[in-house]
Amino acid sequence: MNFLRTIQREIVIAILICTLFFFMLFMYNVPVQAYAIGISIVIFIMLIYWAVRFTSYKQEQSLQEQNESLKIENQRLRNDFIHYQSEVESYFLMWVHQMKTPITASKLLLEEPDAHAISNVRNEILQIDNYTNLALNYLKLMNQKTDMVFMEVGIDELLRPLIKRYAIQFIHHHTRLHYDKSEAIILTDAKWASIMIEQILNNALKYARGKDVWISFDESSKILSIRDNGVGINASDLPKIFDKGFSGYNGRLSEKSSGIGLYIVSTISRRLGHKVNATSTLNEGSTFTIQFK
Repeated sequence: MNFLRTIQREIVIAILICTLFFFMLFMYNVPVQAYAIGISIVIFIMLIYWAVRFTSYKQEQSLQEQNESLKIENQRLRNDFIHYQSEVESYFLMWVHQMKTPITASKLLLEEPDAHAISNVRNEILQIDNYTNLALNYLKLMNQKTDMVFMEVGIDELLRPLIKRYAIQFIHHHTRLHYDKSEAIILTDAKWASIMIEQILNNALKYARGKDVWISFDESSKILSIRDNGVGINASDLPKIFDKGFSGYNGRLSEKSSGIGLYIVSTISRRLGHKVNATSTLNEGSTFTIQFK
């Protein structure tokens, strides 16, 4: 229908030519056969012309559709970039603000160094290291092309380095760790699974200071459990703890809560296919579980 509108002028011209031939036939007694031949020639030429025009029209339509599609895709990419830039800027503004706290604390502690101050500085340096790793992991996860390679790995191979790394905080905050070595083998990406476990362990340490943290692995169900008897989580906050930027009531009490750690856990769990679950009772503690394969 759109094509007919584009050749409307040519159709009118063809009709006028046929009408002109008709008057010539009428005025000069031209044989009907000559008139038919003339009309046939006109129609044949116009059909060829319209066929060429129709091919060009279809090509133009196809190019217009591709152009519109590219415009939409370009706008989508632009919006995605703006959204990505906004997220990165807001996160790193928060990250820089958080980094100031342990850096300032370390400077103050080093003004009058003693055994206790050295222990505190080590703890603050670990916090700086944690925030740096958190930022790097966040950026890597935002890249959808980040590779994840599955291989068999011992659950103890994932846990031991983390326990050793956080020994400073266990000692510093007088938090008791309960862990029995497991010889179980799981199928996962060791690097990203370790990051996921570390964020949960760090979260347990943050809210169970001076109390207990239990780490256990059920070989039959292949479920890793990290439990603490700390402050717990509000029932109203529990469904939202894996949302990006959500820190909840406990997070608002702590300047060190970014609301990114558990979001990273949730993102990694989806990509690895390891379901993460959390249960908690306020003032009694929390339990996080990871279902491995």
